[in-house]
Amino acid sequence: MDKNCFTLVTGASTGIGRAIAREMASRRHNLILHSLPDENLSGLCKELNDKYKVQVLFFESDLTAKDGPQSLFEFVKENGYRINILVNNAGIGFDGPIENYQLKEIDDMILLNIRALTHITHFFTGELKTHLESYILFISSFGTYVPTAYKSIYLASKSYIYYLARALQSEFTGTSLRTCVILPSAVATNKHTLDRIKRGGWAGRVSALSPEKVASISIKGMFRGRKVIIPGNFTNMFFYLGRIIPEGIIIGITRRIFSR
Repeated sequence: MDKNCFTLVTGASTGIGRAIAREMASRRHNLILHSLPDENLSGLCKELNDKYKVQVLFFESDLTAKDGPQSLFEFVKENGYRINILVNNAGIGFDGPIENYQLKEIDDMILLNIRALTHITHFFTGELKTHLESYILFISSFGTYVPTAYKSIYLASKSYIYYLARALQSEFTGTSLRTCVILPSAVATNKHTLDRIKRGGWAGRVSALSPEKVASISIKGMFRGRKVIIPGNFTNMFFYLGRIIPEGIIIGITRRIFSR
């Protein structure tokens, strides 16, 4: 492991991003953590530095702003930091009937989940390819596989992430850069997601995982060269059931679940 290199994690203040930061620090990787302003990244940096004796830096910006992704890239380049692992975690999701969304909610999902992620990947790919071994980790969703009512825009954006990651896996053939895409189901990150898990009934409860469990499975799989990871035994079971159940039935089931 190169001590002069850093893992860059976007959306690192909460949930899966925060758990991945802790997992990487426990593996003695230096970190650059990103989040929106005023989300106490300095406290997380101090905690990880004190516990694991690694360099942990942070940069705050709004990635939905026009120059948000570029400002993150310029911070890294101007300070001479070298990135050998990029974790594209930052994302946001809203649910409900499409006519009930606020325009800002629609814009935020598109700008963060699609535009910012794509720009960041574009900016850092050249640097990543200069290392003997490097990775991009994408966070998609298990819902990528099913057109789901009341989560239409969010899961459409996650489908974009999945197909981008899979295409880049092919594009990077013959280089030192590997990509991995994670498709978690329910992740108990905050009160909103806990309420959503409860509304999902038995299937939602048994497939739910903690952010720490998702992070552990994801990082382990990434370093083992896995291209696609579906964390959790129950989620994997649902995936294989979904391959034999007609799509129309699955769409009907998810519509009833998320209409609650």
